[in-house]
Amino acid sequence: MKEWWLQLGLLGVPLLAVYLHIPAPQLSPALRSWKSSGSFFTYKDLNIFYRDSSGAVGSSDVVVLLHGFPTSSYDWSKIWEGLTQRFHRVIALDFLGFGFSDKPRPHGYSIFEQATIVEGLLRHLGLRHQRINLLAHDYGDTVAQELLHRYEHNRTGSILINSLCLSNGGEVCAGWDWDPWKGTHGMGIRGREPMGWEFMGWEPMG
Repeated sequence: MKEWWLQLGLLGVPLLAVYLHIPAPQLSPALRSWKSSGSFFTYKDLNIFYRDSSGAVGSSDVVVLLHGFPTSSYDWSKIWEGLTQRFHRVIALDFLGFGFSDKPRPHGYSIFEQATIVEGLLRHLGLRHQRINLLAHDYGDTVAQELLHRYEHNRTGSILINSLCLSNGGEVCAGWDWDPWKGTHGMGIRGREPMGWEFMGWEPMG
């Protein structure tokens, strides 16, 4: 029995070494285009990918998109154009460890750090004092809730949240009234997953 486990271990080590050194697959044309239209900013010597598009003329609204697990900002590609027709600026990032952002290892990944990275990106873009609309999905929902907690408790460096939409597929966010978080409101989204969502418009909830 011991010899069997030893043989398995001897076989597994070179296979693992080969796996860890397999080159990354070639990007599709769509992903290459997505990456080339984005930028990077530095967080603690780590590169974080983001996209920042100017949109509707005459609007001052900014929306920040927080993707889910285990995906990336590309989740929002199908509704990006629709969002730019409604908002002055549309911003999305790849969380640390996702998409085109760095993937350090070993590393103690946490929701708290991801929220701090979002705050850092908005400072980098000069939006620290701008009220931000947050649209989040899945993993991004938890990051958004951490950002909301910091905003509600006036934590140093927190962003100003104008509205918040948490979604996780299905028919969601037909209108959210986030009592007791007065002053926040939601938006209409239709579809099953981010790749298939149809943007319906931002609806203030009073």
